[in-house]
Order: sequence, then structure tokens, then C-alpha cells
Amino acid sequence: MKAVVWHGIGDIRLDTVPAPTIEQPTDAVIRLTASAICSTDLHFVRGTFSGMKPGTILGHEGVGTVEMLGDDVRNFDVGARVVVCSTVSCGICAYCRAGFTAQCNNANPNGPDHGTCFFGGPAETGPVNGLQAERARIPFAASTLVKLP
Repeated sequence: MKAVVWHGIGDIRLDTVPAPTIEQPTDAVIRLTASAICSTDLHFVRGTFSGMKPGTILGHEGVGTVEMLGDDVRNFDVGARVVVCSTVSCGICAYCRAGFTAQCNNANPNGPDHGTCFFGGPAETGPVNGLQAERARIPFAASTLVKLP
């Protein structure tokens, strides 16, 4: 599949990369139909935000259609149109239950001391490949996706 990939400061390319798969039972894979470039992406391109790993797919804002669901995702069906929240949230920790999903204690695989987990960011934020691609894996899909009519 095609994706916008960070290779270094000022070195962003449209590459062919492996298609994402379900890695956890709480994951979904979506086919992106629209994504946006955010000013945060520009920080990565310009090098004003450190910690990016070469090979990271950029982008943390997107809309798409669900193509695959992990066994534990019950609130979506294949074919559903969805918006992807820019931050990943588990939906069950104290912060998520209080509505502060960007402060999720469980989403960042580096641990809660490393802050918000978001798509297409530096190593400290996950990293989770971004949404400027044909398809994307969505961790904690039940709380990171929002259904569209």
C-alpha cells in the first residue's frame, strides 16, 4: 500500500509499505478515504519536534471505512464509516472514564509517564503509524473510532 513516510528532517516520501494487520483483539484496520495534514506534522518535517523514527507513517487525522475488526471490538461492523480520533485511548482507565481520553493511562505502550499516544508521532508517543496512508491499524478501536452516519 502507499503511505506518506518520514525518513528524516525535510525528507518525507510517498512509499510502498506493508499493509497493517490486526495485532491485538482490540484493533481495527480501516481503509482511509480522507486524511489531513496538521501543523504537528510540519514540526516533524522541520525537525522542531524530536524523537521521530525513520519509517514512521505520518498523519493523525482521518476518515475511513472499517475493513477488519479484532475479536474484542463489538461496537463497530465491517463497512462502518468512521472518524479516527487523533489520540489513542483505551476507554476504561480513570482518565478515559472521566472524559480525558488524551490523558489515557493505557494507550501508550511506553507507559503513562510518556504522555499522550497519537498516530504518526515520535517514539515517545507510541509510536503508532499514522493515517496518511491507504490503510491504518487502529489500536483500542472501540474508543478511538467514532461512527459516522
